[in-house]
Amino acid sequence: MLPVVILAGGKAKPELQAAIGGPHRALAVVGGKTLLAHVVEAMQEAGATSICVVGDMPMSLSYHVLPDHGDFVANLFAGLSFFNEEPFVLISTCDLPFLTGNVVLRFMEDSLQLAKREHAGFIWPVVPVSLCYERFPQIRRTSLRLSEGVFTGGNLALIAPKALLKQQARIASAYAARKSPLRLAKLLGASALLRLLLSQTLFPSLLTISWLEARVSNLLGSPARALRSEYPELATDLDRPEDFRALKVR
Repeated sequence: MLPVVILAGGKAKPELQAAIGGPHRALAVVGGKTLLAHVVEAMQEAGATSICVVGDMPMSLSYHVLPDHGDFVANLFAGLSFFNEEPFVLISTCDLPFLTGNVVLRFMEDSLQLAKREHAGFIWPVVPVSLCYERFPQIRRTSLRLSEGVFTGGNLALIAPKALLKQQARIASAYAARKSPLRLAKLLGASALLRLLLSQTLFPSLLTISWLEARVSNLLGSPARALRSEYPELATDLDRPEDFRALKVR
């Protein structure tokens, strides 16, 4: 089993804190356990013995804790740096209450095969959004229309630390620009941004998985590949107040 980094840093926004009854989403209780405990247990069921949690979380014998580094990208790179000598690391967010050891194992095995075959340093899952709504209809998903169908992104990733650590500044810039079309256009190219927008309105065939892989590869400075998965547990996270209210979490 690969080393695991679980990203649990940062305080929730005030409206989310009101829904979960505390400042940290990772510590919200769902089904009798914290979200963090759900993910840690799934990793352990898959055989993980080396787990690093990045965020201001309680200490545990089950994992090593690194402090919150300020934002998602900084926490990601803190975790990658912790395992910087490893060929691959499994990355997960802390808000996947339906994750199981079997799903983790299947993703890891399929991702490793794909990464080695394609010499890729980054593998992320894409799941047909219809599967998420079939299994978990109360949880709303953000999706993207592609030529191959309508997909949502998963919250696990397989990463080669040495491949991405070299691109920390570039990735941090992309993360900072994620809500600014003009800044994104500079990073992705204006034509890429236009193609993305048109694909969601008039011409869905403009956007393909291979096109996305090429853009992400260019952005990361390392070959990146999307893994098509049939496991909605990988992509059904809880990040909106209404998600928690749907599960009657307090």
